[in-house]
Amino acid sequence: MTNRNMVKDAAPDLAVRPNTPPLPPMPAPEDSATPTTREEPTDSPHLNASLKREAPAPGTQGLSTKR
Repeated sequence: MTNRNMVKDAAPDLAVRPNTPPLPPMPAPEDSATPTTREEPTDSPHLNASLKREAPAPGTQGLSTKR
């Protein structure tokens, strides 16, 4: 048997809110407070950081960018 004082009311039907404000559109202005993005640029020096860039050929390193 459940004690009626233990049962909580139904949660309000509110939309879920993010914890942080959304990032500015990219590229962000230079004076932006948050000049960041969650997407790596195509010419990133990291190994295959961008899905837009093809993987390096076998036997080659992926640390250099081809321009």
